[in-house]
Amino acid sequence: MRNVMGQEQLDVVIILSKENRRYFSNFTGTSGALLITNSDLLLLTDFRYAEQAKDQAPLFEVKQHTGVLQEALGKQLKEMNVRHVGIEDSLTVGFLVGVKKETTTCEFHSIESEVNEIRKIKDEGEIQKIKKGVELCDLAFNHILSFIKPGLSEKEIGLELEYVMKKNGAEGIKANHVIASGERSALPHGAATNRIVNAGEFVKMDIGAVVDGYFSDFTRTVVIGEPNDKQLEIYEIVHKAQEEALNYIGPGKVCSEVDEVARSIIREAGYGENFGHSLGHALGLHIHEKPAMRSTDKSVLEPGMVITVEPGIYLPGWGGVRIEDLIIIREDGYENATKSTKELQVIDPQ
Repeated sequence: MRNVMGQEQLDVVIILSKENRRYFSNFTGTSGALLITNSDLLLLTDFRYAEQAKDQAPLFEVKQHTGVLQEALGKQLKEMNVRHVGIEDSLTVGFLVGVKKETTTCEFHSIESEVNEIRKIKDEGEIQKIKKGVELCDLAFNHILSFIKPGLSEKEIGLELEYVMKKNGAEGIKANHVIASGERSALPHGAATNRIVNAGEFVKMDIGAVVDGYFSDFTRTVVIGEPNDKQLEIYEIVHKAQEEALNYIGPGKVCSEVDEVARSIIREAGYGENFGHSLGHALGLHIHEKPAMRSTDKSVLEPGMVITVEPGIYLPGWGGVRIEDLIIIREDGYENATKSTKELQVIDPQ
């Protein structure tokens, strides 16, 4: 970050988002601001988190403020007599107005792309946390195969998955769990409802465990009872699209080109309009980070990037299939952290 400050001629950088606060300082409280200069590290927080901050962020001088954070931050900037200030895009207009009430000499500059660039390469410590999360997803999926049966609701299935992950070490789950059955499996982000699952239906499960702040992401689609020809067709197309993308992916490959490998298979099978999201996305302290494997992202994959590969086909009124693995880009190729089978799992309807 200090290298960025030198290049951009910034006097100070303010870090406010919870993910970036944790990344740069290890502080996990819900309120606070980091101020990084070329010589100092300051963490502003209130009474609730002052002791926690001292324990979690030993490299930072912890300064306890009173009143609202934005006003305290503005006063601190005024005291420091700085002019060029780097800020994240997550800073709200209202918060910035509050800061400016206390200081009128600062010029604010976005550092969002620079922060994304710093965070996109994960070190081995970060990777191990993500891999542990994927292990919990694998464990939950293997358990749920013997749990699912007709008559259960989507919510019951989702709660069981969550229970298994948390019981075995997850500190949380990603917010957008998808448990979608029957015709609802055509919803890419169909959150669990009270809908009852029935024989003859797909059940799509997109889950993720959080370990020490780091997210994982995992999707499998199963069928209750013997699949019909249409279900087999759609599943095999998605499976093939993912396998071809995995055969292509690796360091030096361009995100948009990897996306096209999978997308072309689905398009040539006649379902191009039914695959409307990107092939994958990076993750870490946030469930969706950059880069993304989509047609508009020309980023080059580098060792240390962690990214999902998740093609899907979604047919409104009928159902849908998605298969998702979590990939770590390595010097000599990639490591697939997801171990669960991708063969279509047929759930006994009895």
